[in-house]
Amino acid sequence: MTKLFVGFNFTPEGLLSRKVTGFRKRFDPKYNQYGFPHMAMLAPFEIHDNDVLDLTETLKEELDSFFYDNKTMPRLDFAGIGVYEHNKKKLLYLNPNFDIDLGYCSEVVLEICKSFIPKTIRYKENARQFLPLGIFYNMKDMFEVMEHAKVEFENNSPLPIESISLYEKKFGIWVEKEVLVSFEENETHFLQMNHATL
Repeated sequence: MTKLFVGFNFTPEGLLSRKVTGFRKRFDPKYNQYGFPHMAMLAPFEIHDNDVLDLTETLKEELDSFFYDNKTMPRLDFAGIGVYEHNKKKLLYLNPNFDIDLGYCSEVVLEICKSFIPKTIRYKENARQFLPLGIFYNMKDMFEVMEHAKVEFENNSPLPIESISLYEKKFGIWVEKEVLVSFEENETHFLQMNHATL
């Protein structure tokens, strides 16, 4: 069996991307397992090894046709921070605000991936997807960081998505298996970024 997930890959250069990476380096003990700037589109899932190639091709075809008319970098907005509690862990996260296209794209990807999961495996979907900032094991630490995070992430620019990839877990570490679709830099966004660094 192979463990996989599909995720949005963000451009690492933007201010918000750098802030998220800085936060995760300090407060996410799993940072070294997946240090790349990304957000999962669905909970990790397992499929038979010999189905991975079929899944990859199906996702590539679907995403290529979904973004056929527009390969300009989509952008994902975020609205505030939240806390998710699971098994005595508190996960601090940024809350994504999907537009209609990205929301529908995520639904399509989820349905395709679920169709490859063997019937014998019980797959638990995430109630929602979010961008993790840190993991905490006691409330005191989390509240201290949360106050800082509220200020730091109060006004966020959208994160440009440079690609969507399939990731595979190997020896406890998530590695990019395949880029499913990649996007072109928006010229006005590129000019704004350059202007901001002058």
